[in-house]
This record gives sequence, structure tokens and C-alpha cells, in this order.
Amino acid sequence: MLRLAHIVKTFGATRAVDDVSLDVREGEILAVVGENGAGKTTLMRIGAGELAPDSGSIDQTGRVELVHQHFLLVNELTIAENLALTTSRFRFATRRTLEREAAATIAATGIELPDVARRVGDLSVGEKAKLELIKAISRNPSTLILDEPTAVLTPYESEELFRVMRALAGQGKAIVFITHKLPEVFAVATRIALLRSGQMVFETLTADATPESLAAAMLQSPLPVRGETARTKGRITAILGVAGNGQSSLARSLLATHPEAAHIPEDRTRDGVIADMTIAENLALKSRRWSPREAAHRAKQLIAQYSIRAHSPHQRAGDLSGGNQQKVILARELDRKPNRIVAAEPTRGLDLESTRFVHEQLRAAAGNGAEITLITSDLDEAFALADTIHVIYRGKLSEPMTRDEATGRVANLMAGVE
Repeated sequence: MLRLAHIVKTFGATRAVDDVSLDVREGEILAVVGENGAGKTTLMRIGAGELAPDSGSIDQTGRVELVHQHFLLVNELTIAENLALTTSRFRFATRRTLEREAAATIAATGIELPDVARRVGDLSVGEKAKLELIKAISRNPSTLILDEPTAVLTPYESEELFRVMRALAGQGKAIVFITHKLPEVFAVATRIALLRSGQMVFETLTADATPESLAAAMLQSPLPVRGETARTKGRITAILGVAGNGQSSLARSLLATHPEAAHIPEDRTRDGVIADMTIAENLALKSRRWSPREAAHRAKQLIAQYSIRAHSPHQRAGDLSGGNQQKVILARELDRKPNRIVAAEPTRGLDLESTRFVHEQLRAAAGNGAEITLITSDLDEAFALADTIHVIYRGKLSEPMTRDEATGRVANLMAGVE
């Protein structure tokens, strides 16, 4: 289906992909794993024909579709209109026809996305991710590449995606997905490829690996301890819920009430970084005064401290991987030593080592007295960090619960059945 041979790609002084060869076979689901900046997305963009390699060869059969981590949608148009943009129907069909065809297209994929007349700008991030996937599937690719497809999905939506992936693989299509989440790898992948620093470390059948062996290969250090706490001052309150239940409105309300709070936004590309500005400029956005020399010096320190994979503080932020953009936001917000933090999905798109680092930073901030509101759809994250847990459903918060109290209730509360 897709064969990459001895691929090399450099950006300035950085060799993003270093002599990598990889075969993607029909009927399989291949997980491509590795730390942020390991070259996974660059390699797959080359496979999809979006980037030209410096050297190496590409051999493909049929169409290759890449579903980006960052949405390529027109917010001002409806779901139906966005789907029609991929065909010649947009200019000539009536609105009713577009909506009827869009509903049929969505139903054929097996993905739930109701009310095709909704404006895309009003969708949750999870619904936008679904729409991107539907667009790609509707083009009937032979090879489908998914870049962090579950980063913005709830557990239920992730299971829905896995069913679709298995069905497509059963039809003989080749599926590649980039992920940092090891349970996903072992739930759906048939084969695993691990990249590190632009090089292929190893390939293996999923049946021949274990979560422990893969984590050790990715991290080269122990995994974080779930539920670890080491603080006595501030508190972390988790707001746990399925995307689209009022989390964005809650975050806006909290920030309006506490404008001085540090903010880690849910949508990093829209609200977190300015893509056309440099890393140093993004890190200095909340500084009281602007000094290019001071900004570059401080950016070098934060790049090292937060393990941001970048070749220079003057690199354009939009050229970073999604995970490294998230690190830039975290560095900017947490470096201010804020007394209050509103963190919405702070580890979305981060690898295991980076997730552990972020969790340590949030615990440290709470230990220094910061009051943290953690808005997350990740149950493990909520239980690992929070002193108190609320569930949000249709804009309403449950009563506060301890971790022990929440253990047997969160699933029902998130589904609205309690």
C-alpha cells in the first residue's frame, strides 16, 4: 500500500527524519509511536505527499489520506458545506441537497455526527475531529493516516473510532495512527513502529510486545505513579466530562472572574500560540516589557527546561509539532508562578515523558499555593492529579467528590444517568 525507503528530511540544522524505511501493508493497523518531535508527523506527511523528502523513495498504491492533528475546516460554514468543499457539488447543489448528501456520507462511515446544518465554529473539538475523519474516509483512500486521532476524543468517541478503523482494515485498507497512548496501541494496532530522534528504533508485532516493554523503550525511565501527591498548600480541582458539555463556557467564566489566572486553553492552535510568531515571541506574550535579547535568552532556558524540540528560539511556533506547541504554552503560563491556573486538557497530544513532566509541574504549582482548575476528559489524569473531582454534564456540575467517592460514580455521571 505504502512503502517509504531511506527517507531523510531536514529543517535547517534539524534532521527531522534520518534514513527511515517503513512499509504500511493492506489490512493492517500500524501504530507509530515516539516522543514529541521524534519525526512521526513529518514522516507521515512525506508518505501522504505533503512534504518532499531530501532523499529516499516513496512507492504507493492508491490514494493516501492524512487526517491532521490541526483542523483544516472552515468555521463559518456548516458541516454539510465543509464536506461539499471536497467535491464539485458545493457551487451547484442546493442547501437541502448538500445536507441530504452529507448525512448519507456520514452514515456510511459509521461515525456519529448529527445535525449537518450546524456551523462548524459551534462544534466541540471532538466533533471537529470527527468531521476531519469523515472528510478523509469519504475520499475512499487505500491508506489512511491519523495523526493523534484521539487527542480530542472522549473514551466513548475513541471506541467509536477504533470500530471504524477495524472495519476499514477489514476492507483491506491500510491504517496508520500516530499516538502517545499505550492502551490505544494494544487495543487496536496489529503492528508498532517506534521512532526516536528521527530514526526508526524498532518495529514489532503488537502481540510480541507488552505495555511495559514499549513504555520502557519510549521513556527509558519509569512511568509516573497514579494518584501521587506531594503538596500541602494549594489544591487541584478536576472538572471531568465528555467534550461539549459546557467546559469552554466554564473556562471563560473562570477567566473572566480571575483575569490574572494562567490559562492553558483547550484549542492550542486557536487560543494558545500565534503560529507566525517565533517561540521567543510566544513565550514573551505575557511579559510586562519587550526586549528581544531578554526574550531570546529566557526562551533558550525554557526550551531546555520543558524539553521543547526546536532548533532555535527564533523558530516559527507554527512549525513545531502539536505536542511541542503545547509545551510552549505550558512554559509561558507556568513560568509566571501564577496563584491560579485554569488548565483545559493540558496534556493533550503530549507523549508519556512530557505528560509526566506537566503533571509534576502542576503538582509543584499546587504545592507552592496555586489553586488549579483542571478541565479534562482524561479519567486517568483527573484521578492522578485531583484532590476534588466534579463531573460536568450539559453545563451542570456534580457535587464535589474525593477520588475514592468518584471511582464508582464518574462513568454514570459523565453519561448523565445518575
